[in-house]
Amino acid sequence: MKLRPYQREVARAVLDSIQHRRGLTLSVEIARQGGKNELSAHLELLLLTLFMAQGGNLIKCSPTFKPQTIISMQRLKERLDEFGFNGIYHTEMGYMIVLGNARAVFLSAEESSSVVGHTVDILMEIDESQDVSKEKYTKEFRPMGSASNATTVHYGTTWDDSTLLEQIKLTNLELEKKDGTKRHFRFDWQEVARHNEDYKRFVEGERQRLGEDHPLFRTQYLRLF
Repeated sequence: MKLRPYQREVARAVLDSIQHRRGLTLSVEIARQGGKNELSAHLELLLLTLFMAQGGNLIKCSPTFKPQTIISMQRLKERLDEFGFNGIYHTEMGYMIVLGNARAVFLSAEESSSVVGHTVDILMEIDESQDVSKEKYTKEFRPMGSASNATTVHYGTTWDDSTLLEQIKLTNLELEKKDGTKRHFRFDWQEVARHNEDYKRFVEGERQRLGEDHPLFRTQYLRLF
């Protein structure tokens, strides 16, 4: 799969946790347009392939169904098509993508969404975790993986210290100090630029236009608040 080194680092950590049933909760910050969504789609593709005979569910939730959940579903379908699964996978109920006996379930984390009853035994992904309610996650999403000790990945940007992602991030950093297991992954624009010259030129232009201390530049590209 065509993943950059920093994406592969996250993917390896996710797969290790799944394969050894560690049940880790990981947090991932990648600078804007640095490939967070592609990483997610490739992980979903790989896991559906690995579990297509054995079966199981992976769940991805996004702050909204339209457009975020729909975009995530479309991206996974494109990756499945690229890898030769066109005509083999199918969609169920408008929010599940099924390959063999494995399912990718895409849910909205909006306050009004009804998600209780779903279970996850492969992987849970929380997209744009900073925009997901801490109460919604704790009460409705987190318990979905309890029976299988499922691995969870939070993606996003820590806008401020009150968000779900920031809470997960701080917990992960504390746990890393205790047991040495890396749980938080942070890649700023310079890391992304090492592998993409066009991206480098664009962000350098934004830095000149906005200034490196501009809040937008810091949160979108430096991943600092």
